[in-house]
Amino acid sequence: MLRSMERLLAILLIASRWLIAPIYLGLAVALVVVLVEFFRELVGAVTGFATLGRSGVILGALKLIDLVLVGNLLLIMISSGLDTVVSRPVAEDRLARPEWMGRVDFAGLKLRVIASIIAIAAIDLLETFVAIGTVDKSDVLWKIVVFLAFVAAGVLLALMDRLTGERR
Repeated sequence: MLRSMERLLAILLIASRWLIAPIYLGLAVALVVVLVEFFRELVGAVTGFATLGRSGVILGALKLIDLVLVGNLLLIMISSGLDTVVSRPVAEDRLARPEWMGRVDFAGLKLRVIASIIAIAAIDLLETFVAIGTVDKSDVLWKIVVFLAFVAAGVLLALMDRLTGERR
């Protein structure tokens, strides 16, 4: 009796992984939205190229880079969910997945996510500095504080992973 209850509990817990599948599908939809926004920005930059000055070109390029970084962040999260939801034999047999997919552990995932967030914050800060004449100075200060907070969090996460990795 206890053995069958234990088996039922294990089956339910393993099956519960499917509850997160709609969230990953939502991230895939968000990736499509980022793709559409990227091409919208690209078309705007190309069609308005003649009227853009040096700073306008730089801002346009930074916006495109920012969208690429957001897309990469979404892709990292979506690909990490593949091993959570789909069993490894199914994923390896049925999908043409890149070699790196499924080889990133949680510590590596954390560092990739925080590195992407730091890069996105850095691009936002660069956009602010390019348009510094039109930006409220208190906004610039807050963006710098937020950027430094992300950097500090990234350094602390990397340090914690290094410290715990040495003990293993």
